[in-house]
Amino acid sequence: MLTKTKKSVSLSNSLLEDISQHNKNGNFSYFIETAIAYYISDLKKQERKQRDMEILNANAKRFSKEAEENLKFQAAL
Repeated sequence: MLTKTKKSVSLSNSLLEDISQHNKNGNFSYFIETAIAYYISDLKKQERKQRDMEILNANAKRFSKEAEENLKFQAAL
């Protein structure tokens, strides 16, 4: 079971209006928690993509060399 903790957060009136317009079930806490979880999930995904890109860039020369060798082998067939 997840433990819930109360926190005080200040939000702008315009953001609260937007939340009210999109919060169909009326559960403010659930809406905010879901939005934050989605945002954090997206941040983690961006971090993974960034790490993957760094790995690819660090190995780009090796990957290019292997691709060239494979193409030479295929051309010989």
